[in-house]
Amino acid sequence: MSVGDLVVEPPRAGLPVRASRLGRAWARWSALPGSLRLGLAIYACALALALVGAVALADPNAQDLNQAFAKPFSSGHPLGADALGHDVLSWIAHSVVTSLTIGVAVVALSAVVGIVVGLVAGYAGGYVDASLMRLVDLQLAVPPLLLFIAASATVGHSMVALILLISVVSWVPYARVVRTQVLVERTRASISAARLAGVSRLRLLLVHLLPPAATLILVLGSLQLGFVLLWEAGLSFVGLGIAPPTPSLGFMIAQGRASLQEAWWVVVFPGTMLALLLLAANVVGDGLQELFGIDVEVVER
Repeated sequence: MSVGDLVVEPPRAGLPVRASRLGRAWARWSALPGSLRLGLAIYACALALALVGAVALADPNAQDLNQAFAKPFSSGHPLGADALGHDVLSWIAHSVVTSLTIGVAVVALSAVVGIVVGLVAGYAGGYVDASLMRLVDLQLAVPPLLLFIAASATVGHSMVALILLISVVSWVPYARVVRTQVLVERTRASISAARLAGVSRLRLLLVHLLPPAATLILVLGSLQLGFVLLWEAGLSFVGLGIAPPTPSLGFMIAQGRASLQEAWWVVVFPGTMLALLLLAANVVGDGLQELFGIDVEVVER
């Protein structure tokens, strides 16, 4: 039999390619660290709950005093109701949107400020570096809670005000990490060659010095998201954060602590959701550190 006699049957259109794509996607997902997969799964479930809450659930601020302290799985309240008849499930679903919106906004804003400060300090050096690092030391010396208490009387309790306040105390880690990385990168021969080639200072900072710090910034942001979520809930718990009608997990926990013995679900279910979000932030950060093989705390020191 000659080679020309061989007949090769072409694969069925669509099925092998689709199967291979799904197989590659599953292989990539399986190759991720277990902690990273767990954190992403928790985030996905939280976002799904938030989507359901925005589309299908009732208004979280809708009150029904006849349903005050309704028990879970009764009277149309899957997770019960609080003292004013607010549906706990609806409140939690909308609070997830509030928490993640504030968390992502604070991480993005503080990262931008920290990156700019770190790039300028690391590249300029000398007096500029010393001045910016003294600003970092001053920021670290001021207790964040004291700043929040002093500012709450003037800036109010809106979401924008809370994002700005938390960002004021959250940019320092980014500045220190980026500065450390720039100090290492600027001594390389490739940076000297770029300078001799006439590369502009802005392009040198953004194209040559910033990318090596990208993975560090990503890991730091994922870890910091947990701290921001905790700050938001804690400030709302003590009355310095988000105030109604904007839903907040911390506010519901604060309102339910007085009736904890008779209506435990008002505290337990929001507290469980907050704990899951914090767990997701921490395990995603740990998973990214394992994936990239870096330790942000070591680099920052």
